Amino acid sequence: MALLASHGAAMANPASETAEAARDGQSESTADGLAEDTFIYVYGRGEKRIGEAIAASEGGVAGADLEVRPLLRPGELLEATPGLIATQHSGGGKANQYFLRGFNLDHGTDFAAYIDDMPMNFRTHGHGQGYLDVNGLIPETVRRVDYRKGPYRADTGDFSFVGSSFITTQDRLDPFVLAEVGSYGYRRYVGGGSAKIGGGDLLLVGQAKFNDGPWQLPEDFEGYSGFAKYSTRLGDGDLKLSLNIYDASWAPTEQIPERAVGTLVEDRYGTLDPTLRGSTKRQVFTANYLSDDWKITGWLQHYDWSLLSNFTFFLEDPVNGDQLRQYEEQWSYGGRVERSFALSDRISIRTGAEARVDNIDPVGLDHTKEGEFLSTVGAFKVDESSLGLYAEAIWEPVDRLMVIGGVRNDWYRFESEALAGPSSWSGTVKDDSFAPKIGVNYEVVPGIALYANYGEGFHSNDARGVTNPDDPAPGLVEGDFEEVGARIERGGLILTGVYWWSSIESELIYVGDSGAVEPSDPGKRHGYELTAFWKPNDWLAFDGVWTGSTARYSGLPDGEDYIPGALESAGELGVSAIFPEFNAAMRVRYLGPHALIEDNSVRGSSTTLVNLRAAWTPQDLYGFQIYAELLNALDSEGDDIDYFYATRLPGEPPEGIEGRNSRIVEPRQIRVGLKKTF
Repeated sequence: MALLASHGAAMANPASETAEAARDGQSESTADGLAEDTFIYVYGRGEKRIGEAIAASEGGVAGADLEVRPLLRPGELLEATPGLIATQHSGGGKANQYFLRGFNLDHGTDFAAYIDDMPMNFRTHGHGQGYLDVNGLIPETVRRVDYRKGPYRADTGDFSFVGSSFITTQDRLDPFVLAEVGSYGYRRYVGGGSAKIGGGDLLLVGQAKFNDGPWQLPEDFEGYSGFAKYSTRLGDGDLKLSLNIYDASWAPTEQIPERAVGTLVEDRYGTLDPTLRGSTKRQVFTANYLSDDWKITGWLQHYDWSLLSNFTFFLEDPVNGDQLRQYEEQWSYGGRVERSFALSDRISIRTGAEARVDNIDPVGLDHTKEGEFLSTVGAFKVDESSLGLYAEAIWEPVDRLMVIGGVRNDWYRFESEALAGPSSWSGTVKDDSFAPKIGVNYEVVPGIALYANYGEGFHSNDARGVTNPDDPAPGLVEGDFEEVGARIERGGLILTGVYWWSSIESELIYVGDSGAVEPSDPGKRHGYELTAFWKPNDWLAFDGVWTGSTARYSGLPDGEDYIPGALESAGELGVSAIFPEFNAAMRVRYLGPHALIEDNSVRGSSTTLVNLRAAWTPQDLYGFQIYAELLNALDSEGDDIDYFYATRLPGEPPEGIEGRNSRIVEPRQIRVGLKKTF
């Protein structure tokens, strides 16, 4: 990320970058010609994108956007994508639930995330397809976050249909140590730094994080993250080798039936099953080579995950209860080779290949009671592989006019082998997807550009559902997106406006929660997005986003075609003030109303959260920073997540009772930290 820079300020790494350098992933320790007392504050949202971005909805967040952003959880870094909302319906070690453009993305089904070009979403995951867990991310290692909406670029495939996020990590950091403490037993300790070794830079960062949360059942979250990266020049490009390690355990408090509050639990922070536990172990090695002509990535990953959940209590088994254990262990590997070249001064082309192999053994679902094994519902060995080939051309026939065309084809092979349990089977299925993309943008006058884009994309389904012999799911679910938009860049003001349309042929996925395939009708959506960034002077900045969307099933009668969980609106407002001696920021986050069932007779209410952050960076105490965050400052008691489905509590009818199940947002809490940069 382009870093907030101040000479002598206690930020992650004193640096200043132009927008061009930020896009190129370059960093300079100082700006040429700056006096010693000069302070520069760089905002990624302030980067000029006209003539660079192929869609009005593309963008990036870096520098002060990230440095002064108050964060409850690491997943909120992905909220740098305008309109994206990251919530949580279980403990702090579980992947967030995401919402964007009228899609309830579950844990990441149609939103792809990459860290240094390594795909973070899991295929055929024990809990949910596209499972996107960034809880192990160390915020101090994040350099910048770039984002896209829609499937308009050819270099991304699976899970990128609605949007995608690209996290770039730091190459160098001044040595530092950091300690944070906060309400409800929260503690976070981080240390690291870089050194010159063998003609390159070696960066090491470690983090330990602990949290009990406000829940009746202490979350007892214990997480350890490690990050190592070596960067050096190689030929005419840069070689970067990195290792990410994450190990966490926790005791989740999940959504509960609202009718249980005041009877079976004292308040909404209670739990109906105190024996739930979760654990994650993840190790990722990534190698990147980047030059003007080549982009080459290779990665290797090991993953071991387990989670006890209980969503329906005594609905399926009135004697032993409905607790279940989902689990998975896998080795996966893959990479990308991409070549860029110019046919002329006005035509550039890039072609590439992306491959991935997942060897999952096992992935399954067990019936448990108080954490003890009762029976296996279904256990599988899965081998899933894919190859994607793509090409993209950018043509500038005249000044200020850009035409983009791309194609991508993906081939998938799904193979499952039954290991145990009545709900298991063996089979092999192949599928493929062809996706054209086209876009055009024109800078009407300096600083004002118009955009139009069309693209097709897809997400893959869980291999267990795809190979089901009785009720198979399609291997690849395809859809299309279109949008028109405008971008204004004038002085310190940047405005974008987009209207978009989308259709997807089926929202059919294998649901790991129940171990069943649940089909849906095709869906159609449309909506708008407005974003703004304004930097009126050297120390003050505002950013905001407001989105609205309409989501309907295509195959259901009017009035009975609402898509549950599809947010009708979302928004965010940020204000930051940065001076050499101190800085402060406020963020307002709005999760809009939404239907909970198809006839819209039960609805989820909106939730608004306000988070504050302030820091003191004394110039006469070089390298010190003292900061505090006030999260949920207005002490909202809104829902972090809500659903409508049947559950059965003790003494209730055998068929259970349909009702609202929700998880409250975490209450007002304070965190304070001390950081020393050397």
